[in-house]
Amino acid sequence: MKKFITSILIAAAALTACSESEQITPNIQNNKITLQATIDAPQSRSVLVEEAGKYYAEWVAGDYVELYEITITGGTKKKANNVNTTLTAGGTSATVNFELEAKSADSFAYILSHNNASINGAATYLAFTVPTNQAPTAMNTYDPLADLILSKGVSTATQPTEPLNFEMSRVTALAKISIKNLNLAAGDAVKNVNFACEHVLTGKKTNLLTDVIIAGNDPLTSVKDSSPVANNVVITLPEPQAGDFSCYASLWPATLAAGEKCTVTIITNNDGLYTKEITLPKEMAFTSGDITAFTVNMAGVPNSNATPEQPEVRPDYITVAGIKWAAGNLEYEKDGATDTGFAAGWRLTETQYSYIYMDQTGDLKTLTDYNKTNYFNYGGIADPFSCAKSSAISMAASDPLFDYSGKMYTDQVCTIPTTDFAAAQFGDVAYWASNGKYRTPTAAEFQKLYDEACRIDATYTAGVNTINGTYYYNPGQGETAGALEGTKALTADDLKVGIFLVHAGRGYDGTEYNIYKIGSQGVYRTATVNAASTAEATNGVIYRVQSLTEGAYYHKSYGATARYLIRPIYVE
Repeated sequence: MKKFITSILIAAAALTACSESEQITPNIQNNKITLQATIDAPQSRSVLVEEAGKYYAEWVAGDYVELYEITITGGTKKKANNVNTTLTAGGTSATVNFELEAKSADSFAYILSHNNASINGAATYLAFTVPTNQAPTAMNTYDPLADLILSKGVSTATQPTEPLNFEMSRVTALAKISIKNLNLAAGDAVKNVNFACEHVLTGKKTNLLTDVIIAGNDPLTSVKDSSPVANNVVITLPEPQAGDFSCYASLWPATLAAGEKCTVTIITNNDGLYTKEITLPKEMAFTSGDITAFTVNMAGVPNSNATPEQPEVRPDYITVAGIKWAAGNLEYEKDGATDTGFAAGWRLTETQYSYIYMDQTGDLKTLTDYNKTNYFNYGGIADPFSCAKSSAISMAASDPLFDYSGKMYTDQVCTIPTTDFAAAQFGDVAYWASNGKYRTPTAAEFQKLYDEACRIDATYTAGVNTINGTYYYNPGQGETAGALEGTKALTADDLKVGIFLVHAGRGYDGTEYNIYKIGSQGVYRTATVNAASTAEATNGVIYRVQSLTEGAYYHKSYGATARYLIRPIYVE
């Protein structure tokens, strides 16, 4: 890495390989001072060329240098003049002229800059800007308008009639970003590279213009951010790139510690978007005047703007044991996605294996609220989540065959039926939530599934999650309904022809917000009243699934104010 230090002389001066000199000859005529500057030795300019691992730079047409003149009278500083000269030609040297008004003051100070520096009129602060959007002029360059070369202050008793020496240095750091192994679509090419991190990289900074700085000390002693600033730089390539390439950016000095995250985002001509987040394995420093090079391996990074493959449409039902079972459990999420035709926030799970805590296992999960849930009480519509007795059906079991599948009521004991979805308070929440498209199964339907389907302990792998459950499917040729030994690892094709009742856990009677036995048991609600219920027991029949080696748990009575899963039935 090369740190560029520049000397600018208003006089003839010896040049070295690492310095840049401007010969400026003062000339006072017609109340004007003309300073002629000859710029040589271009090590700190904007066209960047790499040869044998070393870098050098050249002045280019369109570059300019700006001279700030500060008058100091009675201790009061004031910017008297600032003039700039644009280069009409590039190369290793150029000649420019500055014309200043002749002035008198107690003393004068001068600061020379290239690009994006300024001094306010009262000469109280310096301001510097590194643009966020940068456009190099060629692939081996960085944006000349993003460069910032600044001198130390030079003080004089009068306007100069003798040569002045300006010590110049690059304030900004340079970054060389090499992109490798980007998998572009045929005919596409990169047009922009965006580099971002947790530090300020571009934007405006200011520093008080103190007497110490004017006297010749470093102008960046205590520089501060000044809105707007940005934590990124966007490089617009001068030529679209379809293969591996490198690009350059000018940045504010910053040190990124090991473990920090930065992001490289690639945008293509065809609106492709490729983003890679990187955790730095070691410290990376961007230092004034130096070039920091790093490589980003984009292998395997997808185009996030590409049209994704269309997922298979979830079927309305899967027929097992002659019953049309929904291809997912009932789910509610406040302000979440809603299935077509369902009440707001209600839907079936995206897949048969989905439930809200599929990434967790254990005997206890405590919810913070009911804003998202797969677990419901017995027959509650107005409030199907709570374990309070007032939110569940409470009725006499005079008819042991009573069930509320596909039915709605306005009263808790289910004596006043209604077909008005807006008026319903109790009954079948699956029927209500789906506006009549689905209903809660009866105990007889679960019994039929148990009697007529093959069932086996099963798992399904989704990403890093392994989901446990019991799988039911229609017996094939030569197979007999009933329990099968072992465990089946399900495929996506299996889920198209069979029912996977996941071990998503259960609530206990009257225990608000707690879900138990996640990953080892699943309890499914039926719409059937338990024949053994008393008037206040309000118990219904449930269908419980867990490891088949632990027993044939197909149905039993349990509390109405517990929260269980619901696998609906399609209504024809």
